[in-house]
Amino acid sequence: MKRLMMVLGMISLVFFITANSTQAKEPTLYVSTLATGHYHTGMAVPLSALFYRAVSADSSWEYMGRPNNRIFNFDFHRASQGKYIALATHTGVHQSFDYGKTWKVTTGWRITEVNNVAFDPDNPDILYCSSPYGFYKSIDAGKTWNKHIDGLNSINAQFVSSFIIDHSNPAVIYSATEDGVYKSVDAGASWEKLGLRIKGVRTIVQHPIDRLSFIVGTEDNGLYFTHDGGRVWERRETGILSSTFYSVAFDPTNADIIYAAGFQTGVYKSIDGGKKWSQSFHGLGILDIRTIAVDPSNSDRIFAGTIGKGLYKSVDGGQTWQYIGLEGGYISSIKIDNFEGAKK
Repeated sequence: MKRLMMVLGMISLVFFITANSTQAKEPTLYVSTLATGHYHTGMAVPLSALFYRAVSADSSWEYMGRPNNRIFNFDFHRASQGKYIALATHTGVHQSFDYGKTWKVTTGWRITEVNNVAFDPDNPDILYCSSPYGFYKSIDAGKTWNKHIDGLNSINAQFVSSFIIDHSNPAVIYSATEDGVYKSVDAGASWEKLGLRIKGVRTIVQHPIDRLSFIVGTEDNGLYFTHDGGRVWERRETGILSSTFYSVAFDPTNADIIYAAGFQTGVYKSIDGGKKWSQSFHGLGILDIRTIAVDPSNSDRIFAGTIGKGLYKSVDGGQTWQYIGLEGGYISSIKIDNFEGAKK
């Protein structure tokens, strides 16, 4: 009898360990802001930082990363599990090498108003950043930076609003500029202009599967699509009543589902790869949306960062929205990841 009880106990223990080891970790929601709180002349500077909490939580926000610094964008080196973090701020690139415990500015006084930053996915010592004054690269973890504008032959082309690294080849980079879309095939050393003849490109996203398909959001010219790597572009506007888009996001489980948002848009959704769109704003406190993100662990859960009204969440694929905090926040960027390093 004792032997039977021992065997049953061991089976139960194995089952408990197996069940718990296979449970998916709760993803963490990370949000950067340019400012939070209602600012009035004479008051202290409103708190701005990199905030985080569990993606499904209703708990209060924790923050890290240079409080009261205007953060336009941020990136983690995923292979480091959150150990290496970079912030794009109005005072340059700030980096942490210890999960956000300590920070230092790694750009000099010549690089300011950094609006985008990204690690090379294979090497945390290689970073890229962009600003209204050009594109920059570091190969020594931010100790030195070099400006790369070969092929960006005008002031408008050097105003790089955002950029992305090709998900299948880290040497290929695409930049959204005031003079259209540019491509580099040599890790940013030189650039060539692609076929889009539209000014004021604000954002560019790559299809999660098809590396030759992209969507760009523009200032006053709507959304444009390409399926041949950028040679030919097509404007898609069926169902769209707006013209300025700052953010586009694919559903990670179904690339035919796309969300787009910007100035006075609410959130638009397409379920057919962008051919037709429907607008959603029920529950949103403002129609001006700076950034959107889809939870990869639950694609019905969408987050919308507003310009001055904090953060909103949808749990029904964007049909309805509810406010979830960061009062008065100008939300600049949202990321969702499942590593725990940033909370160590």
